Amino acid sequence: MHLKWFKGRQMPEVMRRVREELGPEAVILHSKAARPWGPLRFLGGGGVEILAAVDRPESPAIPFAPHAQPEPSPSTETMRAELAELRTLFVRSAGDRLVPHALGAMYERLLSGGMDPALAVRILNSVPPYQADRDLGDAAGCRAVEEHMAGMIAVAGCAVTPGPLRVALVGPAGAGKTTTLAKLAARAQITGGRIAIVNADGSGFGGSGPLEPFASLLEVPYLLALTPEELAAPLPLPAARACVLIDTPGVGPEDRHGLRHLQELLRAAAPDEVHLVLSATSKAADTRAAVRTFSAMGVTHLLFTHLDETASCASVIDVCIESGLPLSYVGTGRDIPGDLDPADPRRLIRRTLQGAHIS
Repeated sequence: MHLKWFKGRQMPEVMRRVREELGPEAVILHSKAARPWGPLRFLGGGGVEILAAVDRPESPAIPFAPHAQPEPSPSTETMRAELAELRTLFVRSAGDRLVPHALGAMYERLLSGGMDPALAVRILNSVPPYQADRDLGDAAGCRAVEEHMAGMIAVAGCAVTPGPLRVALVGPAGAGKTTTLAKLAARAQITGGRIAIVNADGSGFGGSGPLEPFASLLEVPYLLALTPEELAAPLPLPAARACVLIDTPGVGPEDRHGLRHLQELLRAAAPDEVHLVLSATSKAADTRAAVRTFSAMGVTHLLFTHLDETASCASVIDVCIESGLPLSYVGTGRDIPGDLDPADPRRLIRRTLQGAHIS
């Protein structure tokens, strides 16, 4: 880990130097008022001092000591968690002094919407100066910042096509995978797509759950495949020519056995797309943990449900920006085939800033 002290007249100036020298991943460990130096000592001036750190691999020379037992050291993950906590504490104490003055009100609105303070600072400090200097009491100024934030969220719709394609939905239990799959299937059927449903979950009564009668209602091929061997087997001809939607067991980030089983299922199914389905009502820390866990499954998209049950989309924005994964759809209710909208970052940001429901 690389540590360095920075000194300057004002906090924004020092923070700019920290970002320039250590990069956006730098963590602020400590700040204090600096004693006057140079001509300032005669004028009663002062400044600020900041201790910043960045996680860089270092290999210092260590003297050879035979038979010496290595001292236990904290894991990289633990150190990063502690640094993240320190950064959050510092940002909370520093408040809107870490962002351009014109964006102070926007910073407070993001925090009121439930956004992590460190992420709010990172977002607002990346706003181009020609936008940050505008009068943000003006509607056009607010829209300019909203557009900048929206540009930080990648978007990519689910490629449900008439041709052969495999799309798997994964995520924790209760996130809404099965309902979302039904919405995608019904939408594709309405628009003339050829669909097949594969149920790899098996948690419903008798192992089939609601998907089998739903597939019968749509008159589309349905297959129950609960083992990797069944998923790897060739599909019947009608299903092989269709876009195959695959439902999977709900697994929590701490369920190691379930995660191993899910990984085996996905390896056998070989999907073209893997959508991680998460609830917008979950805390940002929980959604970030889920993204880290399911990334090993080859996740290609994020899909959030239950937006009708929360007034803020802060956790959605947080995870989309931090992970860099594209957002495909958002679920706004249980109606099938409705209540599933293509991702629109501007609506998510506007809802978080204004506390208004998506309409």
